Amino acid sequence: MFNIPRAAINVNDGFYGNHTLSWNVIFNTVRETSDNGPINSWDRQPFLTDAVQSGLPSLWQHKSYIHHNTLFNNYRSVWPIDHDDGSCFYEDSYNFQVYGGKKNYLGHSKTDHHEIYVYSDVNQGGFGSNMCLCDYAPSRGSSGWNETWINNTCVLYQSSIPYNIERCDTADLFVPYLVSNKIYIPSETQVAFICKVNGSSARLTLDQWNSYGLDIGTSVRTAPDIQTIIEWGREMLQRTE
Repeated sequence: MFNIPRAAINVNDGFYGNHTLSWNVIFNTVRETSDNGPINSWDRQPFLTDAVQSGLPSLWQHKSYIHHNTLFNNYRSVWPIDHDDGSCFYEDSYNFQVYGGKKNYLGHSKTDHHEIYVYSDVNQGGFGSNMCLCDYAPSRGSSGWNETWINNTCVLYQSSIPYNIERCDTADLFVPYLVSNKIYIPSETQVAFICKVNGSSARLTLDQWNSYGLDIGTSVRTAPDIQTIIEWGREMLQRTE
């Protein structure tokens, strides 16, 4: 799918869940606006259904799955998968995403694993979206809980700051579950995880970040050449488990 005025695929309110978006190649989207991305979702309207347990209505729904897609976040697209406005109950995996990272805005209960993000800091979008992971306005009891980012690979082109986690404060950590990721940064730069320490914004090293129980098993290395990244994508997209 290509040459689209807005998102190529929009999941409106995710009714009942159990949707699957897979094996697509999407590029040249969001050509007439300046928001959303190749794939867009929101959950503004809750539904009372028995999706999870027959005969027992609740606001919970089945997971939906986004996997094995190749997404180019070009033109004025902001995120490859724009989980906007309360999006919840998604599992995103084995997607090759170029020029953008993960997004959570006022949502919860999303898992990203075995994703490859290529040059996530290089795009035309705003909103501080040029990171491996963007977690906007998390608030206990309202949004941001049960967000998981594990076993992902993210390559930064010019930045060495992988995350934009709003309200990050080591005195009261409320951040996504981060484990066993691979982060690649430009040569001759030092990775920095931004979070408040003793009330002031600080640039933490990986060891310091780990000391708070975050990103255990995660590695930070120098970014490889583009041919290596393409080979990673080919190998990942051939996996079907």
